[in-house]
Amino acid sequence: MKPDNFLQNVIAWLFTALFFWVPLFFTPLNSELFEFNKIILVYSFTALITGAWTARMILQKKLIFKRSFLDIPLVLFLISQFSSTLLSIDPHTSIFGYYSRFNGGLLSTISYLLMYWAFVANCDIKDVKKIVKFSLISAILISIYGILEHFGHSFSCLMFGTGFNVECWVQKVQERVFATLGQPNWLAAYLTILIPVSIANSLNPAKKSGITQLFNYLIIFIFYLCLLFTQSRSGFLGFVLSFAVFWVILFIINHHQIKSIIRPFLILNSIFLILVVVFGSPFSQINKYLYYKSYFSPNQTNTQQLVPITSLDGGISESGDIRKIVWKGAWRVFKHYPVFGSGVETFAYSYYNFRPIEHNLVSEWDFLYNKAHNEYLNYLSTTGIFGLGTYLLFICSFLYINLKSIFNFKFLISKQIPNPKSQLGQLEIRSIRNLSLALFSGWMSLLVTNFFGFSVVVTSLYFYLIPAFTIVLSKPEDQSVHKSLSPGTYHLTPYLIIPVFFAFYILHFTLNLWRADFFYNQGQKLSKTGQFYESYQKLHQAVKISPNEPVFLSEISVAAGNLALIADQQNQASSSSELTQLAINYSDKSLKISPANLNLYKTQVKLFYTLSTIKPEYLNKTIEAITQAIVLSPTDPKLIYNLGLLYGKAGQGELAIKTIEKSVEMKPNYFEARNTLAIFYEDIGENQKAVEQLKFLIKMSPENKETLENKIKQLEQ
Repeated sequence: MKPDNFLQNVIAWLFTALFFWVPLFFTPLNSELFEFNKIILVYSFTALITGAWTARMILQKKLIFKRSFLDIPLVLFLISQFSSTLLSIDPHTSIFGYYSRFNGGLLSTISYLLMYWAFVANCDIKDVKKIVKFSLISAILISIYGILEHFGHSFSCLMFGTGFNVECWVQKVQERVFATLGQPNWLAAYLTILIPVSIANSLNPAKKSGITQLFNYLIIFIFYLCLLFTQSRSGFLGFVLSFAVFWVILFIINHHQIKSIIRPFLILNSIFLILVVVFGSPFSQINKYLYYKSYFSPNQTNTQQLVPITSLDGGISESGDIRKIVWKGAWRVFKHYPVFGSGVETFAYSYYNFRPIEHNLVSEWDFLYNKAHNEYLNYLSTTGIFGLGTYLLFICSFLYINLKSIFNFKFLISKQIPNPKSQLGQLEIRSIRNLSLALFSGWMSLLVTNFFGFSVVVTSLYFYLIPAFTIVLSKPEDQSVHKSLSPGTYHLTPYLIIPVFFAFYILHFTLNLWRADFFYNQGQKLSKTGQFYESYQKLHQAVKISPNEPVFLSEISVAAGNLALIADQQNQASSSSELTQLAINYSDKSLKISPANLNLYKTQVKLFYTLSTIKPEYLNKTIEAITQAIVLSPTDPKLIYNLGLLYGKAGQGELAIKTIEKSVEMKPNYFEARNTLAIFYEDIGENQKAVEQLKFLIKMSPENKETLENKIKQLEQ
């Protein structure tokens, strides 16, 4: 085999491995089990693929690149991401992505686009088919994984050492499965992409044997059943759209042979209907008429039964109500940063500058929102009208070119098929057209799931690479462009070697990211158990590998601060002083790198509060740090409440009461704040005000009525 052909095969197999392993891959060794490991795998494959692609150019002494209709939209989108990163309120986060989410940063976008162009330039129809085949195998394994979770058996727990059960998960995985994806909505979005592909596979006219068809229907059955077990409304809606798009277009392009597809259409709809009747859907409106609770769904719950929270009750807020509030905040961010946004992946910071006050009245009021839970609003708020505009341009361009190619598919594909007019040639054309339509339909589902959520590593991979697949499937070979270098340019060969070394450097860099997070995770766990010396050692290893990662610097500052406290308690004044300064330096450096990161200020508050037990003057530093945090998040009642507590500790009782009263104004159902107010009022002799707070607490917490009433009686005596 010629070296060039070998490299081309390597690229094809790397893409195949990418789509097989990324959905499956996770480890318990990192701070984030799922997304972090998947993005590390994406970076690694990107380095290998681009390295092999560059090596082909070196061997052929030509620039191997194939133009496509989507090049201009993608380049414009990439420019928008660069622009927003340059003007970002936190460039570090914009480059690498928000720590724990990772996907969506500039590096990840570059990776996806490089792989798009690499696939179009190096792969052909047989490679698409191979990737689809292995993608389906991966999805089968994941679906079985998820179905077993529903019935109380998780391979994850088996791997973690707790047995073949679901006891290793805090989440109620039996009610909403997530398998190897990490979250039910992400698993649902993944399955909605591949269900149309599995349907197209069942329609393949070259595979009509009874056993094969039965197996194809079994795959669809498994995918759909797992989708139902996610209880994902966005996933279910995405499936409905992709299913409708697939069959409507299929009926249109096969109107002369409509009888041949009526039978599978009816069979599949019957399967789906039966599964909904037996296991239910994510929607109570549907279940009211169809769902029959059975032995096979003992843990079925309905996400629609959640009661919207009021200002007084303690129920669980409906996710749709929470989304509306977050979307309102995202719109406010956009109005403040209309052109380029606040910066790629900075929603976790910019949202809290403009967080609606009504967010304090939902059950998830103190959760961290690092995404807008709407991909379009997320781009609008973080990359502005330029970012969203180019993103929508890419979507619309793909919709246009793909619909055009589907309806003109026979002409385009016939140029790639030997003997296209023969019976086998016609069957091959029909099979490839169905596959292209299925990929397009699955891609369409992402437009829905991204509307109610956000993209993750797996869905982003398909979002950017499915257009590459369909272009390869429909583009005649003779329209491909291999730009040869002009005569006399052989001297460029040494310069082309540079990208190869750069690719391997990126691979090394990526592996170091994983190693650093591994040590960070160990250090974080040790810190939580009070083993600060061991924690510091692990975190120091993480910082040594990634010295400019603010999350690591912030965490090690806490460990160093606690070691300073321990040294002080052991009368080691010199060591305590050195560790104190070291902790402050780490914290200051983290904020210098990531100045808009609210979490880093919260950690600094924790640090200075710890140090204040060594030297009381650090209490003022604690107040300064939390005041700065409030500047970044002015509607957060917890920050204001804690500021009030600090004022109280500093002996400023009147200011403490006014501050805590302000937190109660922001969140009337703030139990801890009202309880603290009652104590402060009692301390200054304002018993009637204390009684008012306690009466309010009775409404909020009826189970504590007796205790609170006894306290009221004491105050009224």
